[in-house]
Amino acid sequence: MDFPNASNISSVFGVVAPLLIGAAFLWVVWRTESRHVLISRLWQLVHGKQEISDPEVRAFVDEQTSLISFRMFSGVPVTSLEAAHQLIEWTKLNGVQMRTLSVCGELFDPELRQIKVHKLPSRFSQAWRLVGLFTAVTIGFVSVVSLSSSKPLLTLNSTQRHFWGSANEATPFWPLTANALRVADCSQAASANAARTMFTEQEVGVLCGVLKSETAPEFMRKALSDQRWALVMLIVFALWLSWIGFFAWAAGFAAHNLARRHIDPSLPGSQLILDLGS
Repeated sequence: MDFPNASNISSVFGVVAPLLIGAAFLWVVWRTESRHVLISRLWQLVHGKQEISDPEVRAFVDEQTSLISFRMFSGVPVTSLEAAHQLIEWTKLNGVQMRTLSVCGELFDPELRQIKVHKLPSRFSQAWRLVGLFTAVTIGFVSVVSLSSSKPLLTLNSTQRHFWGSANEATPFWPLTANALRVADCSQAASANAARTMFTEQEVGVLCGVLKSETAPEFMRKALSDQRWALVMLIVFALWLSWIGFFAWAAGFAAHNLARRHIDPSLPGSQLILDLGS
């Protein structure tokens, strides 16, 4: 399959756009941990903007909408609207940013308003998360840069030598300063080409056979297309790993910082249920 170009981007977008809308709805359901938004949209589609006549049912729906709105905008999965009100008050009293609690994720208990200390990652674990994040970012960066290459990276099966290929020449992958073997050079002695290009005489013979073949241009074109598709898949995978790695590390970092503050989880004039089982 050929690598996509500007001429077919519009047709691809026509297919991808509905998928992105569906993915957005799934993301909202995942973030709010509720299908309320989806059900609400379906209800409006059937009944329009007509209000619910029963006042108790209407109040229940409004309460659920407020609760889901808090989950959506804060990213903190509280179980009730009362807990949301208490959490808002607690963050204001103690100077805690709501986005910090969202970053902490499952390491923060929004009902007890405290860090789950027994689940905090160790320094060693945090260091490995940073190593994994750096590795994923490096792989993604190298893959993005490699997309601009007009030569596929190939391997000689007989010697496992890696080289950059094109319809007219082959260049050793290593060392970087090695000269290219051009199809015009194949008229020279194999020993002379081997000394100049860092390929062995055996490799020069094989490569000259490939470069002088009539199928070389089509072979190189297909190899380049396959390489670019592989790089795109690798970039997507690296982005996914970077996303997972960054937020895993950020959750531990934010939770450790919040735990060091030793903030009182209680509110003025209220009783707090302690988590004695943790």
